Amino acid sequence: MKAIIIEDDKLLAARIASFISEKFESEICYDGEEGLEKVKKNKYNLIIIDSILPKVNAIKLLKKLKEWNLNIPTAVLTFSASVEDKLEIIDYALAEYFFKSGSKEEFLIIIDNLMQRFKNQKDTNTISYGNIRVDILNETAYYNDEILENIKGKYLDLLYFFILNNNIILKKEEIFDRVWGVNSETTMNAIEVYISGLRKELKKVGCENYIKTIRGIGYSLA
Repeated sequence: MKAIIIEDDKLLAARIASFISEKFESEICYDGEEGLEKVKKNKYNLIIIDSILPKVNAIKLLKKLKEWNLNIPTAVLTFSASVEDKLEIIDYALAEYFFKSGSKEEFLIIIDNLMQRFKNQKDTNTISYGNIRVDILNETAYYNDEILENIKGKYLDLLYFFILNNNIILKKEEIFDRVWGVNSETTMNAIEVYISGLRKELKKVGCENYIKTIRGIGYSLA
């Protein structure tokens, strides 16, 4: 599973990453605004964010998650929390706050509780576009509730990324960085191969022209 840690204290971010290293591969981001953009465009199983960050703090991120209909377990790191802040955090069903002075054991209990709460929720772990639905928890794609058996792995990641950014023109470089990763040894040609394959699978169930080529720029799900 993958987690994003949004924390401007580099030592604390590294410590938190070590806490969860047995279960999560962590991506660390030191800027709240950049972290929010990453959450919007990528798939994470867990978000860990400092309550106080310039530009984008934890409360703003939680509000954005609700606005985008993204149900992602979120742990908010804080030195202290006012009653108002606690209420706003609790208002997002998949969020808990954790005092920075707490122990590793306490933190892991909070994370385990968050993940269990996520599993117990029904019909909230999916994103959809039209009749296409991606189940994040079970990593499965559906069309009209029928499983699309051949959309797995990078095909599923690609479809997920397109749905998250539907009606937005995505550059090839951006797609590559988000789906394959900036350090991937795969070439840019993989994008065309995988998009072609994804189109074929969608065409089989009647979804033609969902992924459009924007000549000279990239692609768009529209």
